[in-house]
Amino acid sequence: MYPFRTLPENLIAFSQFLRQRYAFRIGPSETHDAARALGIVDVSDERMVRDALRPILSGTAREAAAFDRAFSEFFFAGPPGVPQSNLPRPRAAVDRNADGADKAVQQHVKSGAGDAEPDERHDAAPGPVAPVEVGDASTTAPPLVLRSSYSPFDADASESPELTAVDREWREAARSFVRRLYLGLTRRWRPSARGRRFDLRRTLRASLQTGGEALAPRWRRRPRRTPRVVLLVDGSRSMSDHARAALHLGVAIATATLRVEVFIFSTALRRVTDDVRRAAAGERRRLERLQQAWAGGTTIGACLADFRRRFGDRLIGRDTIVVIASDGLDVGAPDLLREAMHGLSRRSAGILWLNPLLETDGYEPTARGMRAARPFIGTFASVTSPASLARLRVNLKSAI
Repeated sequence: MYPFRTLPENLIAFSQFLRQRYAFRIGPSETHDAARALGIVDVSDERMVRDALRPILSGTAREAAAFDRAFSEFFFAGPPGVPQSNLPRPRAAVDRNADGADKAVQQHVKSGAGDAEPDERHDAAPGPVAPVEVGDASTTAPPLVLRSSYSPFDADASESPELTAVDREWREAARSFVRRLYLGLTRRWRPSARGRRFDLRRTLRASLQTGGEALAPRWRRRPRRTPRVVLLVDGSRSMSDHARAALHLGVAIATATLRVEVFIFSTALRRVTDDVRRAAAGERRRLERLQQAWAGGTTIGACLADFRRRFGDRLIGRDTIVVIASDGLDVGAPDLLREAMHGLSRRSAGILWLNPLLETDGYEPTARGMRAARPFIGTFASVTSPASLARLRVNLKSAI
């Protein structure tokens, strides 16, 4: 490969080049993932190599925008400190042993096809394309570079989400939703001004203030169980257009009750409850350092299992409503997701799954993750606006 002889040398040098020249925030973990990706694709195809390395080594929109330029500069112009005359002969798209191959390349250069910038060539044909070999240090022939397609994920997907206060319509819809979460009555009888059971002891104690006359009877009743809402938001790339709306729902619920916990997950789990509560109080919050919990792949089963292991004993109980906002596109093992969903449904009051794709015409929940999770879901709906939350409040099952 170019400019070094072995694939590991090229990859390590390219990662170091990205860190030093373009301030990419990558380390050994990203380099290891990039090496695994190159073991899958055809390394002789420049486009496939670009498309495989770009989402792994680019962590932000700025890095994704600069990746193609850095890739062309490193592999087709040589890294800093390496003379072009000392670089090995690259693999080309034509047969170097065939007669007239070098003449065809030189004729292509003389015709002016190499005058354009690498990123401006939209009409180039796909396939393994390599730069022109530099035979002499004084030669300034422009390289032949194929323009690669842009990043497969949206530029906004890698940006950290920002939490803001919700408007009055969201707050009212959230209050109605929380009140609708009827979980039944508690087992303990509590003192009350009105109730179903007469409290003789408290009535006699109150009669001491009126000379022994029981003029103020006391009652006891069983209050309603106050629900706890645990919101798990899928922050993967497939949910990039809907995850922020789900976080907006978490802020709205936080204005209606203090018994709320919010988490973000992608390939890892991250608790963001404190930021959500600050946003509900009117403070503008940007979620930083989410790492693998935002704009990555999706392993729903592994993240739910991690949630149960780290927070299940403290947060999951018979008064907990688990709300999962996800499209169900899971790349993990279905058995792990099925086991995690079974554990959550067995210990909680119910599971509410919010899938934004339900609003798409003709959508059927046939994804592997959705098929594994459907038997344990009490309510299956979509919430992207206050109006949809109000509709959910009307159609919500009494026991989830």
